[in-house]
Amino acid sequence: MNVEISPALVINAPEFFADPDFQSWLNNSDRKFTWHRNGAPDEWSDTVVMVDPGLTGAGSDSDMPEAIWDQIVSTCRLHIAPRRGVPHVMVRLTNMQ
Repeated sequence: MNVEISPALVINAPEFFADPDFQSWLNNSDRKFTWHRNGAPDEWSDTVVMVDPGLTGAGSDSDMPEAIWDQIVSTCRLHIAPRRGVPHVMVRLTNMQ
């Protein structure tokens, strides 16, 4: 067994889930780490995205709407120092009103 410690953030951003472009991305057929089940997002639509540990803006879901991805990366930069040789930063997006 190999265990690695990874930094993580939780961002409650109902405004992301209300954005039509984000909804299109969330509902497309690309694989995502999410509890969302297509259609209109609800409080069970949590989605986890991965931001590169150097906080350069690369990541598994950087194909989402650019303005939202930029906000996620900026939030990571505010709370986590860039690092090398460690796992990606896990960012859980929640839709709690």
